[in-house]
Amino acid sequence: MFDRLEDTVNRYEDITAELGNPDVVNDQEKFRKLMKEQSSLAPLIETYTEYKNCKKNIEDSLAILDEETDEELKEMAKEELNESKARVEELEHELKILLLPKDPNDDKDIVVEIRAGFCSRAFQNVCTLCTGKRLEG
Repeated sequence: MFDRLEDTVNRYEDITAELGNPDVVNDQEKFRKLMKEQSSLAPLIETYTEYKNCKKNIEDSLAILDEETDEELKEMAKEELNESKARVEELEHELKILLLPKDPNDDKDIVVEIRAGFCSRAFQNVCTLCTGKRLEG
């Protein structure tokens, strides 16, 4: 997973460098394509960067716990360690979701027609399942 993330970071940096090239800026089609790819990679890159920062915080907190003699500083390091560990777990879950392949239909629009009286009970049940709230009416 992390090799793929590092490859994605490298690709993101390559795209950023390409976008600074005047030839790419003049080619509107290529520029648009690169901007779209960069914007699709941005959430993954931001989450991965935060993940690496949290891992660094964990290492720093462990080093403080090993080296320090001041109890107050050790207590602060323990708190930061616990917060960072919890955040790392959340970020790992987010990264797994962000690494899932995108559906090509995600960018397409859809029109849903709902007719009055037609399967209204089924529609209410679906809405209840999706939102967790019961529809009245």
